Amino acid sequence: MSRRGFTFELGASLAGAVVPFVLGGLGATLSVTRINVELLRRARGGTSFIGVLWHEDLPFWGTLFRGSGFTVLVSRSRDGEIGTRVAHRLGVRTVRGSSSRGGEEALQEIVDRLRAGGSVGFIADGPRGPRHELKIGPVVAAKVSGRPIVPIACAMRGFVRARSWDRTRVPLPFARVVAIGGDPVPVPAGASRDECERLRARIQDEMLRLEGVAARRL
Repeated sequence: MSRRGFTFELGASLAGAVVPFVLGGLGATLSVTRINVELLRRARGGTSFIGVLWHEDLPFWGTLFRGSGFTVLVSRSRDGEIGTRVAHRLGVRTVRGSSSRGGEEALQEIVDRLRAGGSVGFIADGPRGPRHELKIGPVVAAKVSGRPIVPIACAMRGFVRARSWDRTRVPLPFARVVAIGGDPVPVPAGASRDECERLRARIQDEMLRLEGVAARRL
């Protein structure tokens, strides 16, 4: 193994061990209000759906979905490898793939899990943005699997932001968070490309609207 590979492996292993521990402790201090959020019960109860969430809120959703058995699509990049290790320690399953690497295989695996009764989460604007721009992947998965899309969003008071493309926000200890879920959006099996694009834009707008609703409830 090269020095660079060794350094990455060491860093990934440390992240996989430390980040879940930190998120678990942090999550225990948060004051969370849930509005129309039955996702954990539905995920654990075998009611299959496709959740979509913004990349910037992964630290918070990692605390909320801990131990749920939820499946999340993660890219095959190095960042995705670190995310996968963290997710597994949090009790969240992963499927590896993106539009640029392994997309078709990942989509098929996601559809198989949905048809088997599992629930899947898409990082709506990931893995590289643009920020708050929903990709078409969740719509395609919903069309093929017959499972609905559930937009989810949150707002928080008391957090810090990273200088990354998504401006990741990490809640501080004892922060107040409002998590909100939208109504399920079905995608017809015979939906055309234009119809899929209209649904994509509609769900994107709904995620932004829900975030505004959550912010007003803080």
